[in-house]
Amino acid sequence: MDLILSSKKADEAIVEVEGVGGYYTWSSSQFPVLSQKKVAAGLLLLQPRGFAQPHYADSSKIAYVCEGECIAGLISPEDSREEVVKIQKGDTLPVKVGAVSWWYNGCDSELKIIFLGESSEDYTPGEFCYFFLTSAAGILNGFPNEVIAKTFHMTETESEKLMKDHSSLNILIKVNEGIQIPNASSSAKRKLVYNMDDAKPCVEVKNGGVLSSVSSKNIALLGEIGLSANRVVLECGAVLGPIFTADSSVQLSYITKGSGRVVIVGLFGKVVLDTKVEEGEMFFVPKFFPFVVEADEGGMEFFSVKTSPKQVYGELSGGKNSIWEAASPSILEASLNTTPDLTKYFKSKIAKGSLIAPPSNG
Repeated sequence: MDLILSSKKADEAIVEVEGVGGYYTWSSSQFPVLSQKKVAAGLLLLQPRGFAQPHYADSSKIAYVCEGECIAGLISPEDSREEVVKIQKGDTLPVKVGAVSWWYNGCDSELKIIFLGESSEDYTPGEFCYFFLTSAAGILNGFPNEVIAKTFHMTETESEKLMKDHSSLNILIKVNEGIQIPNASSSAKRKLVYNMDDAKPCVEVKNGGVLSSVSSKNIALLGEIGLSANRVVLECGAVLGPIFTADSSVQLSYITKGSGRVVIVGLFGKVVLDTKVEEGEMFFVPKFFPFVVEADEGGMEFFSVKTSPKQVYGELSGGKNSIWEAASPSILEASLNTTPDLTKYFKSKIAKGSLIAPPSNG
């Protein structure tokens, strides 16, 4: 298996507008595993009153708000109804392939959103491809003026002015203060948004950390797009794992805070990645490859998306869900080549453990 695993920060600026913001990606040329395994990522930064123009993409993804808050609009081609939601730090929002979305920072601080998702049908494997409705890069610019006039029942003079006015804009703009952005809908938020920071943890360990997840059980749309996500907070020196994705899915993770170490083991027990990771970097975990994440002294937080609507992991660490705990004592004794007493001791230690282990002096 010719997989080159690594951890990297976004290396390509798709657009940068001074005083407005930028959109950045991990290029498949610098991070080839993205195109190999058909996943992709993008990072949106918006300054106050920054606006990402309406667009759709060739991939489904999950947005996670790392910093700030935002008003987002979503229009599904299936019902042509705009749903407007307010999202803030810790919120996840799924975006279905082909759905039109826009994003507006109405606050006084910077907005940072990470997008992680699949790219199995992308024009450029490993990278999201966007189609903007308006702006200089907008799709309307590709059609002749007379066609636009007929389509929108306008005169050619009117359509020419319309095209000229919007064609001077960038895909990221600063909205004039006089423009009223639509109000957010509480019902749409209940249906589409899930806050990972406030969610009841799936795993919580004193002095160790927490793991929270969102899946099709929480947001029905995730079942349609085939994705799920989790957020892990590790305290100083704590360790997550070893675990592996047990449902043929792969995992893409973005470090939102702190730093640590990631170790991934592949076929025949070979270490395929053992590296330090820090805020702003991303790493990829292949299907079935067990991995461990260990936080540095300052702790570490990361957000992950799985290419499955369910959160199914094989746990090789301690705890009630551990595979070691489920195995019969005689099987462990034979497999590990240990004495019955040592096997019993090992089983007792596993039972007291958890998916997240605090530091040994914790």
